[in-house]
Amino acid sequence: MHLISRLLALLLAIMPSTSSAKTSPANTVLLSRVKTLTLRHGQQTSARRVSAIPQLTCVGGNAQGLYEVDILRCKNAGSEYDVEDVQWTCQAALPPEFKLGSTEVVCEGYDSADDPYVLKGSCGAEYRLVLTEMGEEKYGRNVFERAYKYPSGSTVRGAFATSLFWLAFVGRSCIAQCNHRPRLNNLNQ
Repeated sequence: MHLISRLLALLLAIMPSTSSAKTSPANTVLLSRVKTLTLRHGQQTSARRVSAIPQLTCVGGNAQGLYEVDILRCKNAGSEYDVEDVQWTCQAALPPEFKLGSTEVVCEGYDSADDPYVLKGSCGAEYRLVLTEMGEEKYGRNVFERAYKYPSGSTVRGAFATSLFWLAFVGRSCIAQCNHRPRLNNLNQ
């Protein structure tokens, strides 16, 4: 009996207690366990280690600046090479002139950038907004058509910047070609 109580005491001393096991704070979640995200235009993410960012940011596409996505819903579509490398499929209710291009969900790791536990509410999405065929008919296929049809600060600046680029490119090419043209020697000398 004495031997059994010593063995039990030894086993209890060796086994880690539940109080010493790592627990995560209440405001964290394992990213792979997040099933859906609902992100809203004009809202900021939660932040702990870094600054808060907008929940939704349009980062490109030929329709950037023409429309703002109001609500984006993203679903966890599983992982690729690592259980915490979550792939997301995102959808938004958009007018028929627009569609989502690529989307990228970013979340703040709780203790570090590589922490699989993320701060609740810290996820945001970067997306590209693209014109559909109907959108190209309405807004134009390129920045020049959009600047003509719907002049705004961004479309006019874009058309002007593109024009300056091509003017400088053609001008530089002409100058370079003129400098490399062989010169004929005067035969009367």
